[in-house]
Amino acid sequence: MEQISTQASLTEAWTALAPFLPPRDAHCDYWWRLTGLHLASLITAAGYPLEKQYQVLLFHYHWIVPYLGPAPSVDGTCKWRFIFTVDGSPIEYSWKWNTATSRPDIRYTVEAIGQCTGTSLDPLNQQASLKMLHDIQSAIPSVDLTWTNHFLATLYDHDRSKYVQEAKAGAHFTTTVVVAAEWLPKGLTTKTYFIPRKLGQTGGQMPIALWEDALASMDPVNSARAAMHDFLNNHPEGKQLSTFMLAVDNVAPVDSRLKFYFQTPRTSFSSVRDIMTLGGRIAVAEDKLTDLKFLIAAITGLDADFPEDAEIPHLGEFNPVAKDNFVELPILLSGYLYYFDIKPGATLPAIKIYSPVRRYGPDDLSIAHGICSWMEAHGRGQYCQSYLSMLKNISQHRPLSQGKGIQTYVSCLFKKNGELDITSYIGPEAFVPARLVKTARAVRRRSNS
Repeated sequence: MEQISTQASLTEAWTALAPFLPPRDAHCDYWWRLTGLHLASLITAAGYPLEKQYQVLLFHYHWIVPYLGPAPSVDGTCKWRFIFTVDGSPIEYSWKWNTATSRPDIRYTVEAIGQCTGTSLDPLNQQASLKMLHDIQSAIPSVDLTWTNHFLATLYDHDRSKYVQEAKAGAHFTTTVVVAAEWLPKGLTTKTYFIPRKLGQTGGQMPIALWEDALASMDPVNSARAAMHDFLNNHPEGKQLSTFMLAVDNVAPVDSRLKFYFQTPRTSFSSVRDIMTLGGRIAVAEDKLTDLKFLIAAITGLDADFPEDAEIPHLGEFNPVAKDNFVELPILLSGYLYYFDIKPGATLPAIKIYSPVRRYGPDDLSIAHGICSWMEAHGRGQYCQSYLSMLKNISQHRPLSQGKGIQTYVSCLFKKNGELDITSYIGPEAFVPARLVKTARAVRRRSNS
């Protein structure tokens, strides 16, 4: 029987830093105790050197935690819900799996939440993210916000009063800007993600032609983007793809990638094959495609010989607390996601698939065992036990075998050498009832002691 611990394991870096990081307000203290401990567990499990662990935790304490918004109430009421996570938690972690010769990389995405979030002053919740980015830039001058400022100016309208009118008429606004921090061997890098929301936009998606209008002045001619559009317009699987998000590296535009994110209702491996190879234009060895098929089977609990033309069954609804948050983007509740990575000077995009294991996977423990079995079979199992221990440390409120939602996606991209670049995405489940009840009990124990 799976055991659930009653207290998060404290890492060496966390224990050393905690006495010297003073309490702030109740909201910051809540998020620091929750997400700081999660992050400490992630970077320890991934084998980060102690010096780097201090950097990651101090950056998080000073530059991220103050922007995670109010702590949730015991009944789960919160000011705003982040659309990336199952329950609306404002942060999602990711574990980029090791290769045979490298350790994992830890990243996370955040939707910043401020005092004006969701009000007539900031109906799309963008001010807090922009302020957070400028604060980070003041500490790390290499952060370049040229692309970020450009897309903030072109992917949204700027008459807030009209957005307020739309909200009064029944529009449900959700996430439009997201910030990512990536702790790589070369140091910290950041990204900005944009989910466009123009006035009068229906169905939650902006037509692809308007995306091109936003790029006209900054990057008018790009061969990889042209190849992407050719696939979208002319290939049967390309025509199934719906654009919903764009991401940029916060570096000089000449060095920044553009990442276009798509959803498709199609989940068969024949569809995966066509999209990952851009209809045959991107050469991928057959044995590597087989590796991807076996990976998908491992994380969804399917047999390896599951028919390639069959759609993946979903094993029970994942029942997100924030399901109403997807009113304008219901496509994110089903199907597969992909991004097309447009690198400067590239002739073809790099393509990554995201399998939503929160929908198509079994329970969290089975998903973790599935991906670890794949890693071990491919000589990459060095961090599997650390990964399992980290997940259990994050899931203090329930056994991993009793539900799903801690692991939200598993992604895969073919590297130039054919190796599978695999990432697991991890949600804190900060707003789920079991977590909130456990937190409330812990607070009462501290207050009575």
